[in-house]
Amino acid sequence: MLKTISLEKKLLLIAGSLSFVFVMLSTSYFLYVRNNVIDDRRDALAPRINFIGTIINGYYQQYLDGELGLVDAQSQAIDKIHQINKDNDNYIFVFRDDYLLLESINRSVLRNQNVKEIKDIKGVKLYQLLHTAAVARANGGYSHYYAYSKVSHEEQEKISYSEYFAPWGWIYGEGMYINDVDESILKMLTSY
Repeated sequence: MLKTISLEKKLLLIAGSLSFVFVMLSTSYFLYVRNNVIDDRRDALAPRINFIGTIINGYYQQYLDGELGLVDAQSQAIDKIHQINKDNDNYIFVFRDDYLLLESINRSVLRNQNVKEIKDIKGVKLYQLLHTAAVARANGGYSHYYAYSKVSHEEQEKISYSEYFAPWGWIYGEGMYINDVDESILKMLTSY
């Protein structure tokens, strides 16, 4: 059969096959890099949120030591977390067991409001999901949901890590957008 095909068509067939293999290898490499970057960024959430936990615990200790009243300790902890959000463009959130939102850059219009019934794009009750992940898992937990990007305002998958501070009944955490990962990888790959 190949003897009846002209040299030009054979070369086109080889070129097409090589192109297909290149596209498949490139796609596989992109997915491999993407999964590794997502894993790295997801894994980086827990230490950052542990750090936020040390801040909250520090103000709690000042309250226990009588250096600050309860309201002042809690207020100063939220102010410190808010400053970290602003300075580092973070997505740290804090809400109470009664679902009163204390801090969030993305949802700043909802601060000091009850967010128990707030749903993500797919209809999942977002704060109940985050609450369950933090409280039910002793050392904090990851949650997957969908949200609108604060930059592009497009629907995006998001992964959050949340922990629970039992003495104050606070759930706190941070999330990352999967599309941000994709954009950074594409930038990296196209810059070479």
